[in-house]
Amino acid sequence: MERLITVKDVCERYGCSRQTARTYIRQCDPHMEKPLATPEWAFKEWERSRTVYRPRHYLTLEEFSELHRTGRVIVPKRR
Repeated sequence: MERLITVKDVCERYGCSRQTARTYIRQCDPHMEKPLATPEWAFKEWERSRTVYRPRHYLTLEEFSELHRTGRVIVPKRR
């Protein structure tokens, strides 16, 4: 049987209040209300949907300079 994530588990993981943990569990799909819990896979999926990953490709200075020179990148001026 799949492990269930409870309010106590979420509080320990994120160090948040019980009310915030309840809100997080209710955002998972599916979840059950009495007792308030969600399957571990659903919680991981919810967590992954809220995770922001950095871009995989960074431009080198030469590549950026070339794009700027050709007008394909606009750098806003500071005030």
